[in-house]
Amino acid sequence: MSELNAFDSRSQASETLAGRIAEHLRAGIDARGRASLALSGGSSPVELFERLSETELDWSSVTIVATDERWVAPSHEQSNEGMFRRRLLRGRAAAATLVSLYVDGRTAAGSLSIVTRRLAEMPSPFDAVVLGMGTDGHTASLFPDAGNIDAMLASRSDCVVPAFDDDRIERVSLGPTRLLETRALYLLFFGDDKRAVYDQALGDGPASQWPVRTALHQTRVPTIAYWAP
Repeated sequence: MSELNAFDSRSQASETLAGRIAEHLRAGIDARGRASLALSGGSSPVELFERLSETELDWSSVTIVATDERWVAPSHEQSNEGMFRRRLLRGRAAAATLVSLYVDGRTAAGSLSIVTRRLAEMPSPFDAVVLGMGTDGHTASLFPDAGNIDAMLASRSDCVVPAFDDDRIERVSLGPTRLLETRALYLLFFGDDKRAVYDQALGDGPASQWPVRTALHQTRVPTIAYWAP
């Protein structure tokens, strides 16, 4: 179940989505005293992060986590946590709490119990989740070419680790069940190539082909897509 919002520019899409997320966070704080937010990494949400960092709300009552993470230290240029700290947790949003998915000195698979305990301390369900999407149809770190993609999609664990046959950096991802434990679900993506993937993923077929179908075809919470050329 998905609804597409198309915008003329990426800035317009980012600004509008930042406003919606702020509304969800304020509602969570007003109702429960705190709020939680899961955000994808990559290049698409950078302007969204910058817009959010300027938004006035009680950030000290907000806990943030990445939907997935490359298994590198936060100082690494490919770390989502590092990007969050540089582009989001500044200005007004500097008071927010960031939950790390990375554990120094361990493998991703060997850290799942630690990461799961960290996630258990976050307010649940999330007040909002913002997913991204790759041109291969992956979302979070649920990749179609992972050797264990079917097992990850079927998992009810809070986090999963994709198995790759090549030398890609290890990753950890929130599992499908945890990603969908949210009051609001958004999908942010840009470009005509990704729009074509989105349209194909709306069609029938296995989620292992286009893992973003995990969000698009479920009925637990509507997936609201934000797209611009």
